[in-house]
Amino acid sequence: MRDMALKMVYESVKHRVDMSYEDFAAGLRDWKCIPLYEDGEIIGGVIVKLNEIHIGYGKRPKAASIRRYIKEILNKTIRKYGHAVTAVRKDNPAGLGFCKRLGFEHVGELGNQLLLRCDRSKYD
Repeated sequence: MRDMALKMVYESVKHRVDMSYEDFAAGLRDWKCIPLYEDGEIIGGVIVKLNEIHIGYGKRPKAASIRRYIKEILNKTIRKYGHAVTAVRKDNPAGLGFCKRLGFEHVGELGNQLLLRCDRSKYD
């Protein structure tokens, strides 16, 4: 299941990263990858390492059914570390909007990445 979820995450970013799936997976081998399900099918995944969290979909969710998974993972991370962090490329306004709806705030920049931090999820 981890492999399928990781492939879905890769599908969501492969047009923005210059690497094969094999290199992508190797770089994330020490990250947790939690599958996101909709109607019993894996449609994406949440990758987590310490307080860093990223979400990707190989197939767009049809409804808010995956919100509970994201809420659980995000809130668990915040409880454990005091906050969660992520990064979104500057050329990804949809990703930035999604993160802001979850409760992330812009805290800095690094190259073409916007650095975000969430101290409290908007989905408690």
